[in-house]
Amino acid sequence: MEQRVPHNQYDLTFKRLFQFKEVFLNFIRSNINREWVNKIDTESLEFVDRSFIKDEFVEKEADVIYRARLEDTDIYFYVLIEPQSTADRSMPRRLFEYMSLIWKRHMEEKADELFPPIVPIVLYNGKSSWNMPTQIFKGFDIFKDDMFNYVLVDVNRLDDEKLKSRLDILSIILYLEKSRRNAEEFIGKLREVSGYVSKLPQAQVKVFCSWLLRIVRPQVREEMRSRIDELLEKIEAEGVEDVGEFIFNVQQLIQEYYREAEEKGKEKGYEEGIQEGIQRKEEEIVRRLIQKGFDDNFIAEATGVEIERIKKIREEFVL
Repeated sequence: MEQRVPHNQYDLTFKRLFQFKEVFLNFIRSNINREWVNKIDTESLEFVDRSFIKDEFVEKEADVIYRARLEDTDIYFYVLIEPQSTADRSMPRRLFEYMSLIWKRHMEEKADELFPPIVPIVLYNGKSSWNMPTQIFKGFDIFKDDMFNYVLVDVNRLDDEKLKSRLDILSIILYLEKSRRNAEEFIGKLREVSGYVSKLPQAQVKVFCSWLLRIVRPQVREEMRSRIDELLEKIEAEGVEDVGEFIFNVQQLIQEYYREAEEKGKEKGYEEGIQEGIQRKEEEIVRRLIQKGFDDNFIAEATGVEIERIKKIREEFVL
């Protein structure tokens, strides 16, 4: 990060003044024309020492950080005291860098929370007037409703018929992804899409076949995995000549694995089989609760399943 000229006594005076809570509170009430300002819990207003940001924060800047509570939310005020005589065009970048450091430190303390709001303020006393926009992000008016939200694409909630109707490689893979934990359903879908896959450009066929082998690899016998690794290398180098035959062979591998697993299951003792059945049922319930968005602690209380086992199921579920 660029090192800036050390702040002068003028800047230090403002920093010392802002350490008085009543001074800072009057400052933001006078300069931020928002209804929520008057709803801040004044008792929670707290001057934040620079050590909060650790050594990452640039000591050359003259700045002030305050934290407060607004309803049930932490809110930060970051004031940059700008000593330059003219407007600095790098200001949006500088502010965003400092805001990122505040978010990082806050999340280290409260990892389970969303990012808290930060109100950046520039206190400027230069000779020329500030002739720059105060927006940090370009095109904010267009993207303001999207910028601080993320778009969720939940594969398990995508509509099968819509995916099939698109017939592009991503839609085909997502269509299959929805059933990757159900061998019979996965094989059935694989048969459905084989004709579509064969019509894709060769570069996309390679991607699809490589993905398919990587899905199958953990499910086959150990001695077959080296053969799959060889196939992956060959596909990357040469592509796939007959897509239909390739998919048929993959189906056979999956069916063979599940036949063997079924036979082994029959050989196990009655009590062991019952216990496995209970565990499978528990895991299915846990998966459903995870899919519904419940956290691990709630699931543990609701099902009696140990939290470590729930975490492991969650890890496997999102793979």
